[in-house]
Amino acid sequence: MNRFLLPFRTHKKECDPRPAPGGRWLRLGFAMAAAAVLAVSCNGPAITVLPRSLNQLNEAAAPAPRIDQPAQAGDEMVASPTAEPAVSADPQTTPTATAVPLAQPKPGAVTVVPILMYHYIRELPPNTPDKLGYGLSIAPKLFDAELAYLASQSYTSVSMDDVVRHMKSGTPLPAKPVVLSFDDGYADFYTAAWPLLQKYHFSATVYLVVDFLGKPGYMSWQQAQELKAAGVEIGAHTLDHVDLAKLSPAQARTQIAGSRTALQQRLSAPVDTFAYPSGQFNTETPKLVAEAGFSSAVTTAFGDKHTTDKLMIMPRVRVPGGIRLQDYAANLKA
Repeated sequence: MNRFLLPFRTHKKECDPRPAPGGRWLRLGFAMAAAAVLAVSCNGPAITVLPRSLNQLNEAAAPAPRIDQPAQAGDEMVASPTAEPAVSADPQTTPTATAVPLAQPKPGAVTVVPILMYHYIRELPPNTPDKLGYGLSIAPKLFDAELAYLASQSYTSVSMDDVVRHMKSGTPLPAKPVVLSFDDGYADFYTAAWPLLQKYHFSATVYLVVDFLGKPGYMSWQQAQELKAAGVEIGAHTLDHVDLAKLSPAQARTQIAGSRTALQQRLSAPVDTFAYPSGQFNTETPKLVAEAGFSSAVTTAFGDKHTTDKLMIMPRVRVPGGIRLQDYAANLKA
């Protein structure tokens, strides 16, 4: 199949560390268990808890969508003008998907799950002088359309932990799983992305930079705590968003292990997944990530195929600023 290599050039500063207006999002399960609803408010939108366990899915599953011809890290991506074709989806309807227990995957077996990579959920005009920021930003209206498309196609959001447990022990996944990941911990995840995720009953994984929490343009610790309590999966993104490839092993270890410890202590939550800032790492970095106790780590390399021997360097599917909905959809189909 033809692969769309979606917008902008892989930049050394993949994740924009500058303040910006906004918020971030949650982890939520699927729809087979009765949902307990808890509303929590904190100077922002109400957080609704809808606990649903993937372990309760027990019907026959169809194979997950496949993505071919993955791009390599460093490939240039050219942004397309924002367009929002009509999407057939009921915003209030949770898609139904089923899964069956699978045998433990054999060594080297390939698991196909798109891990979508987002940064900002905010409006920026295409002619903005902030080209890096534009490439990292999805307008809320377009994000709504993307979620509507996922819902209309019966995709089910899962966590990185769900994917790892499936790969290691055969824990079932829904028929069409997708991970919705957000880097950096921008405030607009909480104010813009999370309400839309709740609207479509999707969960999320947020990769937080410890020292950025509480600064202008980023989520507060209290907001991160609310999201964690509502089910959002928390991942680490170092202490202060440094290029790990340029650090000594001791310095990198402090950034990696230190971020996990800080987040676990402050949020009282397991932190088992890691994201490399700007996708930068060297041959030793993944070993340090595993040594710190993480079960998975994501990169900025393009792809959706995962194996157990590469859990510390898992590819993702970038969702760049200005992407057309047709191209977004094409990246989820074989």
